[in-house]
Amino acid sequence: MSAKVGFFADVVQTGTVLGLDANLGPDVAAEVMGGLGGENRSGRAYWRSYGLVEVGWYRRERELGWQGEHLAVQAHRLEYGDDWLDDAVAAKYGRFGGVVMFDELAAELGRRRVELVAVGRPEFGHQLYWQPDAQVTLYVGVDPEFRPGSVRKIFTAFGQDLTISFDGDHRVVWQQLRALAAMPVEERIRWAERQTPEDFRSWWRYCARLLAARTASHDAVPERPTFVELAFWMWEHGIAKGVYAPKEVAYLRAGFAARVEELYPELALPSHDELVGACLDHVSEPMAREDKNLVDAARLLRHGLHDTSRFDAIYERRGTV
Repeated sequence: MSAKVGFFADVVQTGTVLGLDANLGPDVAAEVMGGLGGENRSGRAYWRSYGLVEVGWYRRERELGWQGEHLAVQAHRLEYGDDWLDDAVAAKYGRFGGVVMFDELAAELGRRRVELVAVGRPEFGHQLYWQPDAQVTLYVGVDPEFRPGSVRKIFTAFGQDLTISFDGDHRVVWQQLRALAAMPVEERIRWAERQTPEDFRSWWRYCARLLAARTASHDAVPERPTFVELAFWMWEHGIAKGVYAPKEVAYLRAGFAARVEELYPELALPSHDELVGACLDHVSEPMAREDKNLVDAARLLRHGLHDTSRFDAIYERRGTV
């Protein structure tokens, strides 16, 4: 196995570079990667390029600190040789000497029993693959413009849901959600049962994702408190219908509440203790990617805890790298 195949296989398997992911923050990134790299800022977005590796964060409003946005490995830059190879990566893996081909990487991942799932059909010259455990997306060139068969990019943005196949008109869905928000709970349940699309799970997740994204945004949303309540109800009803696992809902609730609190601190939300406690209740011993996501979502609410000792102990187990 070549150095470059080993590196890319490690990234796909773990969702990290040398143990680093975006949720660990700019200070840890500087420590792991050996400096600040090339810094870029746009509004509240901040990202660094270390060569192949890019890390991005979002600076939350109201002085609430940094939140990780993405970690990317721009594999296509290896077309120019090792000039773009990060010093920290080269120190561990050695020199790469050119692009990595997908068949080589797939063979190594197969040897490690790491699953790759093809997502949809090729678009914009690339075929997308998904590694569900590490929550990593892999872009492979399919057009002559992008050297067919070469790995172009590896990208992690935690919390992505690539299981949604529903492709409706978001404007129509939003109008349905507006009507749903005005209904009492019993009528909401009857409404959901009447819809019964072919893939209820995908449709419900699409609706809940659209609702949460728009409600926790700068968009003008009349009666926003009603939509906040509806989002929490949709997740709970989704558990009852087998759409979500409780562990996933704990993550979604905490992340949504953190964003709503950031933008609209006057709105009523479940307590930080309740939201964080639900996340920590679902953290398992191996501290896999989904466990780290739970801890990271809980971290966004740490400032409102009455007692931080339980969170701090689990966060220490999450590790800095």
